Amino acid sequence: MADSRLYGVELDSITGRIAQYLYPQADIMVTGFEKTDRRDFFDLAIGNVPFGSYKLSDKHFDKQNFLIHDYFFAKALDQVRPGGIVAFITSKGTMDKQSPEVRQYIAQRAELLGAIRLPNNAFRANAGTEVTSDIIFLQKREQPIDIEPDWVHLGLTEDGIPINSYFVEHPEMVLGTMAWDDSMYGNRQETACLPIEGADLSEQLAAAVRSITGEYHAVEMPDLADGEEIRESIPADPDVKNFSYKIEIGRAVQQECRDRY
Repeated sequence: MADSRLYGVELDSITGRIAQYLYPQADIMVTGFEKTDRRDFFDLAIGNVPFGSYKLSDKHFDKQNFLIHDYFFAKALDQVRPGGIVAFITSKGTMDKQSPEVRQYIAQRAELLGAIRLPNNAFRANAGTEVTSDIIFLQKREQPIDIEPDWVHLGLTEDGIPINSYFVEHPEMVLGTMAWDDSMYGNRQETACLPIEGADLSEQLAAAVRSITGEYHAVEMPDLADGEEIRESIPADPDVKNFSYKIEIGRAVQQECRDRY
């Protein structure tokens, strides 16, 4: 990634301006994610998406009626190129909610490379909250296909806890113990991933990441004709499709981008 162009999207004005100051070579947009439109543009999207039971208005996704965290997955998959990677931290609801519709939508458009379930104290030190969350790794398909892999559905742990089938099949990717927990919602029971006493989360995470399978293929430049060479490069235009042509200061240029956000 050393030679990559970096892009960022941040809604909060103060945080966005701090990011612009810290990373002057990156293109940091201080705006809502729903206002961005860079289809099939990025190689890699990394983020810690907002969690919540609210929705954003985006005409391209309004009919899906996505909650905020699920919307971020759908929007990101639109913006990475085929073969591109999406690596997001999200609430356990994306993988564990009873309704499979969101997972069906994602599975049709991306292959699940793997997921890691974090214990509910993973963000307590820096966010002051206890929430069970997942890191999900996806690779965008060339085009949507009609498919319904096992991870679209839920299963049960040996203790009868409902959990995504992926975690039932890969218990080593759960960095804690799944249990019923009513501490957050009072009388309403909710599942939670409780930390293992004495376990080092950084060591657990390092081991789990090594189990993520998948192969990333960089975009290849088209072959050049004999005697032809690339004489100059300019920043990629987010409004131009990869490997297409545009007129730039009176010249025809071809876009070839390797961008991340």
